[in-house]
Amino acid sequence: MDSLLYELSANADFTVFEFTSSGKNGRIRKAIKFTKTLNGNVYNLGFGDIVFSDESTIEIDDDTLSNNGDLEKVIATVVHSVYLFIKHHPDVYILFGSSNKAKLRMYRMFLSRNLSQILKSFTVYGAMHNEKGQLVNVPFDSASDVDGYFVFRK
Repeated sequence: MDSLLYELSANADFTVFEFTSSGKNGRIRKAIKFTKTLNGNVYNLGFGDIVFSDESTIEIDDDTLSNNGDLEKVIATVVHSVYLFIKHHPDVYILFGSSNKAKLRMYRMFLSRNLSQILKSFTVYGAMHNEKGQLVNVPFDSASDVDGYFVFRK
């Protein structure tokens, strides 16, 4: 997590961040968007390539893996956005995941590799759908497949 970061631009309430990945596939505009869920204490972190943007709307393709050769820098930038977001929105849970199994596995590997550093600032949970279809937190286990992850600032 000590890698260099991309320069971020944020909207006024620090819920949308944009940056440009630069790598073997050229320059790719990316966005990170924190969206309040039906549970007001939980924000969903959406992240991916910008596929459409105007003054008020950013659409994110969160299924595609860009493979631009700068994964560590991109992930470090996303993590930095979490710190900026939580500074302005304390006491909320952040939920993230993906329907793309490769991306979900990448998140699990990142969390596992950096867990001791992450745990200094955050509590980490797995996110699983229960029998009622609700997303609930479960203890983080680096060997378990889950539907996503929750993080909460300590």
